[in-house]
Amino acid sequence: MEWQRAVAAAFGLGDVVEPWTPVAGGRSHLMWRLRTSRGTWAVKRLNRSREDWWMRDYLVAAEVQLAAHARGFPMPRPVHPLEPVAPLLADVRVGDEVESYLVHEWHDGGPLTADVTPWVGGTLAALHRLPAGDATEDRPPHPVEEWREWLDESPNDFTEAVRAYLPDVAEALVIATAPAELTPVSTHRDVKPDNVLQTPTGPLLVDWDGAGVEHAEWELARAAVYFSGLGEDRAAFDRVITSYEEAGGRRPAASPTSFAGLLRVYLGGAAWMVWRALGHRPVTPAERAASHTHALELLADLRTSLTRLDDWTTRLR
Repeated sequence: MEWQRAVAAAFGLGDVVEPWTPVAGGRSHLMWRLRTSRGTWAVKRLNRSREDWWMRDYLVAAEVQLAAHARGFPMPRPVHPLEPVAPLLADVRVGDEVESYLVHEWHDGGPLTADVTPWVGGTLAALHRLPAGDATEDRPPHPVEEWREWLDESPNDFTEAVRAYLPDVAEALVIATAPAELTPVSTHRDVKPDNVLQTPTGPLLVDWDGAGVEHAEWELARAAVYFSGLGEDRAAFDRVITSYEEAGGRRPAASPTSFAGLLRVYLGGAAWMVWRALGHRPVTPAERAASHTHALELLADLRTSLTRLDDWTTRLR
């Protein structure tokens, strides 16, 4: 309980009144439900890097989250720590370990049980009216030659399984790096069913620690794919797009490049998990083991997306 009390104290949450309850579902970060004398809270331990790039990205995410909350978006209230190391972020030392935490108000709710596609389109259109902020440096996906170098380091069953997806990586890179006319916005960047909490008072958009500058067309196209079961539900796909238009947004171009953002998510996420699996990032043995599965899942989704690009593009006409 020592570290739980230390985290509660760092955010001024009051006395811990019962053991923390783990919240399932997160792959990148661990989360718990915390009950204290002052209320109930969601506590997230960030799997962060101490490299400069991580803090630069985090500062942008915190700025977007605070701007969205100040404008009344449907989201949990973030909690400010008493001695932040960055906006909303606390470093907590317990023994020899220093870990980074975020906290927001807890909301009772669960997975989606109703169609929220009109809400998704309207929420995205409103988000895309936030001040765009400064454009960040574009980080193109890693070329396939770099993937081969990683896999050549330690040949085994996992790296051979990844290697089988390299033709898909090469095909996706052509689309993901093609020039296109895009609209930069400051936004959530990960609007998908897992990040929408169905509460008694309506949907809430959670998990804002990846927020930042994105292209409106890419985020909208991703949301349409995610909330339609990778495009299987044609009506749901169309509702996300049309509700976005009805709320004042602009329909993406009927081009495969409108889905470049989705391909980049799979490419970047899979690369990150491959690095973790190969031991290039400081993670626990359990996290390293899980990254093997997650990397292959992301690559499988990439392959599936490539087979459906023509159909998705047709729906944008």
